[in-house]
Amino acid sequence: MRGKQVLTTGEVAKYCGVNFRTVIRWIERGHLEAYKLPGRGDNRVPVAGFVRFLQSNEMPVPNELQDQSRGLLILAEPEVMAAELASAARRAGWDPQVAVDAMQFGYCYAEQIPAAMVLSSEVWIAAVDRIRRENVSQAVLCIVAGANITENDSHDGWHRLCWPTEQKRFVELLNMNDSSC
Repeated sequence: MRGKQVLTTGEVAKYCGVNFRTVIRWIERGHLEAYKLPGRGDNRVPVAGFVRFLQSNEMPVPNELQDQSRGLLILAEPEVMAAELASAARRAGWDPQVAVDAMQFGYCYAEQIPAAMVLSSEVWIAAVDRIRRENVSQAVLCIVAGANITENDSHDGWHRLCWPTEQKRFVELLNMNDSSC
């Protein structure tokens, strides 16, 4: 079962030991990432954004929220490759989610802002970079893993690796990212 993806201002207040109005002030001042629900306008705080807020303010991250900072979003074709990437990520202790198309990938990315993402084709990089620019509040490990990838550098922020021959390097990249979070 997946954990919660968003928190109410009351839940954030309980975690921090403050009044919910303090949380609203943090949101209004831009210190804490949130969005308003249509209708009543209640605020919702993405868990990943809250974890970043806690870390940047040197506050303890509750155990039940720590695992959510290991989210990995995968957009890969064919389906077999997506399953292989997800399996390798799970073995490394990550929580992978596979998107079946670019539209679902964009939606999942905006909802979760994962700690890492994997694409199976360089064709999708430009579109994903546009989505990332709208959510600049978090550094995301970006990996392109495919059978036809030959260049290994990451001059544009994307790590490239040949799949499946570089599975070990894939896990190493995830572990390096995990230790820096």
